[in-house]
Amino acid sequence: MNVQKRRMGLLILVLANGASLAQNAGESTGLQEIMVTAQRRSEDLQSVPISMDAITGDTMEKLGEKNFFDYASTIPNLSIGIGSGAGGGINSGEGVSTARSVTIRGVAGNNTTGLYLNDTPVPLNLDPRVIDMDRVEVLRGPQGTLFGAGSMGGTVRIITREPSLDQITGKLETDATYVNDGGPGYSVNGTVNVPLIDKSVALRVSAFSAFDPGFFSRCWGVDTVPSVALPSGSPSGCKEHVGASQNTGVLASLGIAPPALPGLTVTPMFIYQRSNFNGYPLADYTPSDLVQNRPLDVPEIVTSTWNFASVTLKYETSYGRFVGYVTNFWQAGIDLEDGTDFVAGVLPGGFNYFVDASIWNAVYTRTWSGETRFESTLPGPVQFVFGLFDDLNELKYYENQYSPGANAASGGVLGTDNLYYTYQPYADRQRAAFLNVQYDVTSALQLAAGLRVEYLARSWTSFADGWYNGGPTNHSGDHSETDKAPRFTARYEIAPNQMVYATAARGFRIGGENAPTLPVCGPGLAAGSQYGTDSLWSFEIGSKNAFFDGRVKSRVSLYRIDWSDIQQERVLNTLCSEGVVTNSGYAVSKGAEIEVDAALLEHLTVNLATGYEDAKITESAPGSLTVVGQPLNQVPEWTGSATAQYSVPIGEDRSSFLRGVWTYTGPRRSYNDNPAGIHLPGYDLLNLRAGVDQGPWEFALFANNVFNRYGNLGDLIPESGQLPGRPRFMVTTPLTVGLHLRRAF
Repeated sequence: MNVQKRRMGLLILVLANGASLAQNAGESTGLQEIMVTAQRRSEDLQSVPISMDAITGDTMEKLGEKNFFDYASTIPNLSIGIGSGAGGGINSGEGVSTARSVTIRGVAGNNTTGLYLNDTPVPLNLDPRVIDMDRVEVLRGPQGTLFGAGSMGGTVRIITREPSLDQITGKLETDATYVNDGGPGYSVNGTVNVPLIDKSVALRVSAFSAFDPGFFSRCWGVDTVPSVALPSGSPSGCKEHVGASQNTGVLASLGIAPPALPGLTVTPMFIYQRSNFNGYPLADYTPSDLVQNRPLDVPEIVTSTWNFASVTLKYETSYGRFVGYVTNFWQAGIDLEDGTDFVAGVLPGGFNYFVDASIWNAVYTRTWSGETRFESTLPGPVQFVFGLFDDLNELKYYENQYSPGANAASGGVLGTDNLYYTYQPYADRQRAAFLNVQYDVTSALQLAAGLRVEYLARSWTSFADGWYNGGPTNHSGDHSETDKAPRFTARYEIAPNQMVYATAARGFRIGGENAPTLPVCGPGLAAGSQYGTDSLWSFEIGSKNAFFDGRVKSRVSLYRIDWSDIQQERVLNTLCSEGVVTNSGYAVSKGAEIEVDAALLEHLTVNLATGYEDAKITESAPGSLTVVGQPLNQVPEWTGSATAQYSVPIGEDRSSFLRGVWTYTGPRRSYNDNPAGIHLPGYDLLNLRAGVDQGPWEFALFANNVFNRYGNLGDLIPESGQLPGRPRFMVTTPLTVGLHLRRAF
């Protein structure tokens, strides 16, 4: 009994004071080995000579993690925020559907973190539901040599499970939840794997449906602009549960291994997901302000739909493996934003009356990708990976602010109800060849060098019209360049399970041109302006160690990143939220990660990690809006998490468990929509889960965000412009309690 009390005390202490990564579901006999493919070949996580994390699909399921935020929050020196992306025209923002930003090691901005679905790059705002994942890998530091130009700060890889050719397996899971201030919700998902031809063809299908309740209220009939009076008799009212989302999706894949061609596997795959929100899930003024006050009843809407189709071929030989794939990706993000109060009296030349001025904007993306590579398994000390890559990304951005009755309400002064319209198509082409060579100098010393040579081309057009624009305008341009991403690595095994390493790598990002800014917002960029390529060098040393027969594993890394000609997107006009990308000077990011996984006590596994990053502007370019000493956008100094899992057998084929995850994100400063920056306070979250495993059944009670924190994820750049003193923040989901039931077969 005293032993049990000591163990439970240790668990509580870890949850209260630890800082770590939710790495892997513990086993009573030790820590499980995790195989990763960060270097395009299968290796144990502890032997890869780079700073990285891997979270298995089993772990995510046991901890109840459903989406990107759930598992990414546990990764040290990875921060999730709200940033700008494929926007333009009236400002440089975009809607909720495409607003997420991910920063690794302080390398903040558009296209600085690569997101991969299996081997294919996809938009960073994508959030595949955790329903049939094999693992998630997070690679810190530039990964351009093997993964391309969009991986300056690091790469996140989401890897799905492959069909099993010889087993019928499946599972069904359901959650019933209740969200504080939001009400009831649910989640149902299932997976089945069926061999169609034994050892030759198998089908794997997963599907889910989930409803996440909204916890905001939208109230209208409120005069939010003191200088503009509401018409007498204006209707008033409130709608609760705003920001609720209905989410559905399906994943289907075939595994084909033709008996006539031993070593060959063909895997076609298709994924479809859709999310519909009944309003913007944003807080006004502060993260805890869950009431959205508006003058008129103008609903806001968010819809995100995407599909992914691929065919992957793998051919195993005695001297290596050939891998090739082709993919087609399509995404539509559509947002309807209420801009009524802003255009009424805040915008220069404002109406001085209220009229429905909602803004519709949409981002349509289609990407074709293909890669072929060879991964050697040659006899002798030299191994290599060689590949060719081709990618065409076509993006179309639309924005329309059409306000029926605006011209009549103005007495004909406007001359049109078309306030603003823009159409901006972009096309990005990447073509690359890459080679990475590894040489085992001795059984303990390994050296590696790699190089990616990449051709990048970008073309764009910006057409705009409407009252804000002063009539029709049309502008187009193109840009192309060839650049290189080298990488050098040294790995030395001091003793069995005791390894040190050092790396140096370069990352880069293509330049381009800004869309022209609006004349109504004052002096800007009537003909657009160019911004150049930026690049960085990263230097890292680290060690990976195991102790006590593998019951304790540690990973420690120190790094420095020198970033030149930084592309920073900043607002030019706080009223119109006008923003442009400029090369803002130089920055240095330096820091460390420390991670420990331990299974010293029977039935108890603890995972601890913390990350520190000091990322600041060190030199400001002439005319830049950044200043020396300024921290990089939305980058916290400290991040960390702690995970503990405790399991006790309570009979034959039955055990009880208690699992907990605590995460911390430190204070940050956002420069999205304010040149002086907005302070984003730090926040911590605690999730607890307890239940019983009995053979194929699992039953659990859980509470997420136990202390009901309103964590500030960042401020969104409005399409219309920001009402003075009213930033809009995306916040963490409040306290959520629920029941979980799973049946596997």
